[in-house]
Amino acid sequence: MIADVGKAVGDANEAVSRAESIRGFRLVAGEFTEENGMLTPSLKVRRRAVAEAYKAEIEALYG
Repeated sequence: MIADVGKAVGDANEAVSRAESIRGFRLVAGEFTEENGMLTPSLKVRRRAVAEAYKAEIEALYG
C-alpha cells in the first residue's frame, strides 16, 4: 500500500516544480470523520485537530 501511494506521489511530483513537490509523507491509521473531530459537518479537515492528534508524525517530517 505504501508503495502505491509512493508511486502516486512520484507521478504527481513529475507535474510540478521542485518547490511544489511532495518530499515526504506518512500514512496514518484510522479515518478522519465528524465523530472523531477530524472533519467539520461540511467534511472539511479540522487542521488544528489533525495537527494535535498527529503532532509527532508531523514533527518527524520536518525534523
